[in-house]
Amino acid sequence: MGSVVAASARDSRTSFTVGATVNSMARFESQSSPTAVQISAADIRRGFIDVVEPTALVVRSNSPSGFALDLMTVTPMVSSVVVRGLGPEQSLGAEGGTIVQRWQSPHTVILSLQFRLVLAPGLTVGRYPWPISFAVRPLDTV
Repeated sequence: MGSVVAASARDSRTSFTVGATVNSMARFESQSSPTAVQISAADIRRGFIDVVEPTALVVRSNSPSGFALDLMTVTPMVSSVVVRGLGPEQSLGAEGGTIVQRWQSPHTVILSLQFRLVLAPGLTVGRYPWPISFAVRPLDTV
């Protein structure tokens, strides 16, 4: 034998607040970059090489303040690096450095960077792997 129980449902309402935090992010995509550098005897006598092929990067960031582009040298072939294409010419030491780009609202930037590699003492003629790697990070608002 079974039994049936009738239940009545009342409208029930609850309200609550939902919050979300969007962390700042920055990323880059390399469109083109040299893979190697050919150093000649004339380059060694002059002490530097102006790299003909530009490095093209697309930087995307949701930071309202901008981004920091970190350039790290990965081979000991340079004593300094001169970077063109980010406003005023920037000179970085043998270990690389950081270039800050500020803005007023998040967006995407297409960069075309030119490099002068000031050669390290004792370098010989030859083909060397591209000596610079990149990283990008958002600037946090303060």
